[in-house]
Order: sequence, then structure tokens, then C-alpha cells
Amino acid sequence: MAVFSMIQERIRGRRRGLIMVFSPEIDQQLDRFLQQHCPEPDVIRAALSRDPLCGVAELVADEIICRHGGRVQECWLILSGQVEVRSDEQNVTFRHAGEMVGEQGLLHFLSKKNAARTAEIKARGPVKLLRIDAAFQESLDGPERIAWILTLASVVNEKLEQATQGRSKLRSSATDQELLLRRFTDGDALGLVKIAASGQTSAIQRRRAIVYFADIANFSVWSAEKDPIEVAKHLRALATIQIDSIRKAGGQVDKLMGDGAMGYWFIDTPEREQLEPPAVVKCAMSIVEQTSRYFQDHHLDLGIRIGLHAGDVSFGDFGADNRIAVTVLGATVNTAARYEQAKSPELGHIRLSPVLRELIVRAGVDPSTFRGPSKVEVKHGVEFDVFCI
Repeated sequence: MAVFSMIQERIRGRRRGLIMVFSPEIDQQLDRFLQQHCPEPDVIRAALSRDPLCGVAELVADEIICRHGGRVQECWLILSGQVEVRSDEQNVTFRHAGEMVGEQGLLHFLSKKNAARTAEIKARGPVKLLRIDAAFQESLDGPERIAWILTLASVVNEKLEQATQGRSKLRSSATDQELLLRRFTDGDALGLVKIAASGQTSAIQRRRAIVYFADIANFSVWSAEKDPIEVAKHLRALATIQIDSIRKAGGQVDKLMGDGAMGYWFIDTPEREQLEPPAVVKCAMSIVEQTSRYFQDHHLDLGIRIGLHAGDVSFGDFGADNRIAVTVLGATVNTAARYEQAKSPELGHIRLSPVLRELIVRAGVDPSTFRGPSKVEVKHGVEFDVFCI
């Protein structure tokens, strides 16, 4: 273990009676520090110069300057090098030449409070310090003591301002991260993403939901000969219509799949089961209206199909250790996709299951809003009863 040696400054200075003559290196750092923090620089400089307990300490890399909980016996002005301040095994900050460390303990010492170190300080590489013993301030007269207390207070105040700025930056960073996450996910899924991002694993939930699937009809044929940039422009516009409408209606966007989109609304409380079904119908009708207007305005030979179904789903993070994938899965999801994929000249833009239609009517929507049911064959020869709008 390296020795924490006190070296009275003799290298380029000398003792003259009770006066310490500091080397130019110490003079420079001391003058800079006192001019910045001390209301009476000459007064404190003179007091430091005559105190035999003030001297230079040289440390090697990783040498401990003080430990958390240790007695307060001094503070230090960093002459060269860098020190690290740690609390609870975590880095708090780094301090450099011209800065003081350990001063809060001396303020507690002056106020007769229990003075114990609140952090550990250690050298980061070779460090040179001007050590100021706690007994120094006990030897000061009235004006000197006032100037010294104001000096320590100035140092503490500057560090508090730095800490405030640091917290503000952290809050700003946290806000930026939140906004970034909300561009990828929202609602209940956002909470699970945050849990996964913190390294924790959340349980898969059994929930009841209305599932939305949409696809742009004739898109593959239409886009085959089109410029990819033009195709992307239209896809982005159509996705924006759906994302904005689903979110405005209280739903959650699950994913975009080429020209398709998936969303969902949870209805696993009596209140949600009453409020969400009518909101879903209104949302789907608004999407059809907006996309139809967009197709017309841009002379696009396209349409939209929307499939809706309600039932039990599994909700959670189905990703891997290094991949977060929060979604809803289950037969209800697959069935909603089948309603969207149903092809029949009798069907309208919005297709929904008898289960969901019953929920919507029970919530107060006029039954005449829907046509059907129509018997439609879907994938693998399975027939569905389909209501449509």
C-alpha cells in the first residue's frame, strides 16, 4: 500500500519563522482557487502560509484519500491530477486541479456537528494535494474565520449548482428516452418495455382484447412497377392515418407489416367492455373515410380492408434476452387476421366477428349499422360468419 505522506513544502520554498513560502506550482493553484471562492484572498493566503499543519501530499494511483464514514481531519486542494468521489460503490463525480474536496466535513466540524465522511475519495493516477488540517480553522481569528467559512460555503454552493445542472440533464435525458420509446410503443406495452429494458422479466398476462388488422387492398399489384420512394411515401402516409386514429381512440398500435397494420384495445373490465367497442367501430370508420379520401386525392387504385375480433389473448414480452418483443398472441389474433383477409364481393371495408358485433350492440350501437352475417370461406377452407360495415 502506498504511503500517504505529508511533505512540508521544502522543494522550492522554505520556512522563515512561522511563514511558509509555497512553490510557484502551489502559488498558481492556490491563487486561482482563492480568487474564485474567497472574499478575502490575502487574508486566507496569509493564514495558510503561517500554519505548520498545511502541506503537500503526494499519492499514487488508486490510493485512498478518505473513506466513507471516516473521521473528518482535513480537506484538500487538488494541485495536479484527478480524484474520484464515490458513494455506495458508485461514481459520484471526478474532481481536478484547482478544485477542493472534503470541505463539507470541515463545515460540519465548524458547526460542532458529528463530522463523518459521506463519500470515499481516491486518486485516479498520480495526484498532488495541498492538505489543510481541520485544526487550521480552529486557529483563525474572527475576520479570518468568517472569510474561511465563506470560502468553504462558496465551494459547497458551486458543487450544489453543478449537481442541480446534472440532475436537470438527467431529467432531460430521461424525457428524451421516454419520447423515443413512445415512438416505438405505447400504452400497456410501454410499461412492459421499460421493465424489460431494466433487465427484469415480466409475467405473460391473460387478457381480453379487441384486435384490429388492416391491409391495403391491391397494394402488391399497384406497387410492382412503382418507384420505391413513391411507394414508401404513400405507405408512410397511410400508416400515419391508422396510427393516429388508433391512438386517438384509446387503442395501442402493435406493429406495422408492410402495407398492413395491427392494433388492439383491452376490454378486460366492465367499464372498458362498455366504452371500447363503440370507440373501435368509430375508429375503423374514420380510418376508412380518411384512407378513401387519400386514395382519391392521389389517384390510387387502392382500398382498405379492416378485420376486427374480440376474445382472450396472451399479452407480454415474447422476445429473447437481447430482443424485446411486446405483443398480443393467441387464437383471437389469428382470427382477427382471417376476418381482414376474407374475400367476398358482399363484404365492405370493415369486417367483424359475431362476438364483437354482439359487444358493440350491447354497448348501445344501433344494430342496423351492420350488414350480414355473410358466410365467407377463409384460409384452409374454414367458413366464418362475417358482419360488415
